[in-house]
Amino acid sequence: MSSVSASDHAKALEFKDKGNQYIKKQDFAKAAELYSKAIELDDSNSIFFSNRALAHLKLDNFQSSLNDCERAIELDPKNIKAYHRRGLAYVGLMNFKKAKGDLQLVLKAKPTDATANRALQVCEKFIREERFKKAIGGDDTYSSVNYCQSLRLDSYDANTDLAKYEGPILEFEQLTNEKNEPAGATVKNMTQEFISAMVNDVFLKGKNLPKKYAAAIVSHADRLFRDESTVVELSNIKTPASTISVCGDTHGQFYDVLNIFRKFGKVSSGHSYLFNGDFVDRGSWSCEVALLFYSLKIVYPHHFFLNRGNHESNNMNKIYGFEDECKYKYSQRIFEMFSQSFESLPLASLINEDYLVMHGGLPSDPQCSLQDLRNINRFAQSPKDGPFMELLWSDPQESKGLGPSQRGLGFAFGYDITEQFLRKNKLRKVFRSHEVRMGGVKFEHNGKLVTVFSAPNYCDSQGNLGGIIHVVPGRGKLGQNENDDEDLLVETFEAVEHPPVKPMAYSNGGLGF
Repeated sequence: MSSVSASDHAKALEFKDKGNQYIKKQDFAKAAELYSKAIELDDSNSIFFSNRALAHLKLDNFQSSLNDCERAIELDPKNIKAYHRRGLAYVGLMNFKKAKGDLQLVLKAKPTDATANRALQVCEKFIREERFKKAIGGDDTYSSVNYCQSLRLDSYDANTDLAKYEGPILEFEQLTNEKNEPAGATVKNMTQEFISAMVNDVFLKGKNLPKKYAAAIVSHADRLFRDESTVVELSNIKTPASTISVCGDTHGQFYDVLNIFRKFGKVSSGHSYLFNGDFVDRGSWSCEVALLFYSLKIVYPHHFFLNRGNHESNNMNKIYGFEDECKYKYSQRIFEMFSQSFESLPLASLINEDYLVMHGGLPSDPQCSLQDLRNINRFAQSPKDGPFMELLWSDPQESKGLGPSQRGLGFAFGYDITEQFLRKNKLRKVFRSHEVRMGGVKFEHNGKLVTVFSAPNYCDSQGNLGGIIHVVPGRGKLGQNENDDEDLLVETFEAVEHPPVKPMAYSNGGLGF
């Protein structure tokens, strides 16, 4: 830390004030950039660091937020906002004990702070759950009943929602095991006509399916996911007139999902879709998106595919709204079924032996091969390290090599890592999602890596386009949205109107990021 001239201090305050304006506009990336300029001029001001910490929180860059909070507190041990934001950063990093300590300190100074109180309640809930798991067998051995594979349909027959339901009718088959015990369900008459009626007559009218229907759909889809490989292989080389469309995060933005199918075509034998993770959380129609996707999987098991994202996990769902939404619209048991079905989702897809698609990023181990990815046992919550976690969490960086993740999980990997992996595994490109790109799609790492994000105007605030990549052998369009591949079409789309329901409307967490 060096002495700061009066002119530099004044200029730094201008950058800080401009950053504050962008925070109000919810342009958090620009705000972080302006706070960084303020810090370059004056690195002695605690507020500059705590303000940038807030911007990083909003961008889910929890490690970077934590680092800024540490510096802010070092400069001013009485900066209560820095303690508050550090507590929230610890929540994002799943370090609930440290978060609890910071939040308790905040509440000593500001006993009526509602956000800190809610965050503390969330922390205490997580801590209790972890203690319970350890008490009955430890983190690694803890397991619960698999409700997808042991579903008993008649347990839902007495529910009043079934008697009141006036929507399209489904028929089910109760599956049993060799001991004649309930072992899940099959939907016997799922069709495209049912899906259209479910969307138009149920979801778009603000209604829910009966719990029995939701349970059967999740159980059936879970079985289909479990039968797939950890790395699913897709191809349209022999049918070049067909299309494989790759979409990124949709985050419960149901009306934008419907617009994707309206704009680019429905799923069919000639048009396959791959949604690349994070289809729940944040948006307030995550249940509708998940049930639509699972229903499409049942009707089109060989033409509709889902990769797992980092938000298809228990911890994320507790913080970012899906658990609370599911409990509000359906039940805790239905959420647990969804949670277990997320563990069945593939971690990546390989298209035409050319394009590897995963939600987050590449493994940090240079020796890791496609076959190593295929051998991952994915039927669990994501671990805290290793290729499984990195496929869900890592992000690209402009510089070479590996760097620390701003999120606190995974790594930042450079263009050399991408090129090495592609060369080793004889691939052309990597497709991934996981991050907002203002243009919807962005070619990075010398065109070898493509980020596709399909939630336009993310969280009703970012103003970004949505993107989609169509794999169409020999029918691509060079130069379209930066495209340099003759086998790809790269298109973008804007957000559509939706009912006046805010993101995370059903969330009881209220953590403020």
